[in-house]
Amino acid sequence: MGKVIVVGHKNPDTDSIISSIIGAKYCKNILKQDAVAMRAGNLNNETKFILDKLGVKSPTMFKRNSTVKVVLVDHNESSQLAEGLDFSQVERIIDHHKVQIITETPIAIRTEPIGSTSALLAKLYREAGKKISSLEAKLLIAGIISDTWNLTGPTATEEDRKMLRELNGIAKLKINEFAKEIFAAKSSLKGISIKTIVDGDCKDFKVGKNKLGVALWETTDPNSVSPQKAEIIQALKEKKAREKLDYLFFFVVDVIKQNSLLYIFDDEEKNVAEKVFKTKVKDKEMFLPGIVSRKKQIIPPLTIELSK
Repeated sequence: MGKVIVVGHKNPDTDSIISSIIGAKYCKNILKQDAVAMRAGNLNNETKFILDKLGVKSPTMFKRNSTVKVVLVDHNESSQLAEGLDFSQVERIIDHHKVQIITETPIAIRTEPIGSTSALLAKLYREAGKKISSLEAKLLIAGIISDTWNLTGPTATEEDRKMLRELNGIAKLKINEFAKEIFAAKSSLKGISIKTIVDGDCKDFKVGKNKLGVALWETTDPNSVSPQKAEIIQALKEKKAREKLDYLFFFVVDVIKQNSLLYIFDDEEKNVAEKVFKTKVKDKEMFLPGIVSRKKQIIPPLTIELSK
């Protein structure tokens, strides 16, 4: 049996990177495959902090290799595939997003309406009756905390809570203290360029004939982003033109108060946003109380509007 690459989506977040690391271990230990974890982009500050704190090496960057099979974690959209990856290579998907693919041959797919792929992987280990190490438990806990905002976000489910409790029975972490450290790293702008703010957590979606980009910057301090608003808006204009996007939306998400500030830079986005979110734009901004989840609260209404 040949080597298998386990890789998450472009512009990877913490859950994507940790899912690739633990997903590769799952393929080795349970599926008995020669698996290696890779990444489809650079690490953000939060993920760097977590891997450094736990003493874990980052996965290497994905490189095109048409002879290997691939396991996708934390995504299944073709627009989010690693650069150069041929979808015909994909033999398995482990994910928690809506399914957006059509395959020519059958593949193994495990998706659940759960808050994080990390929690789903913990569940897969439990179902297989395999124990995980303290380090692996800590990694999975970090992925759950990051993707569900320490179980306070709208995507958090009872399964995430259950898996977090079980994992911490192994890891023995002070969860709230660990979460504070993770969120501080998430919010840090140290060494962060405007391009990274705009591109760091941007996902593309195909909606009818439209190519839609939705970018998020999650922070505990939204005011830290405000001084760079003009530069961010200019970068968004350039990104939209460069990547031939029909629409591009950028949300500054307050992970503490659970509100969002949507930056508006073109009439196309303004018209759609005012219809979808029933709020007026003021000074190129739209304040959206309670709107924080791309998966549950942003993509569904935008998809409905743009499909008309």
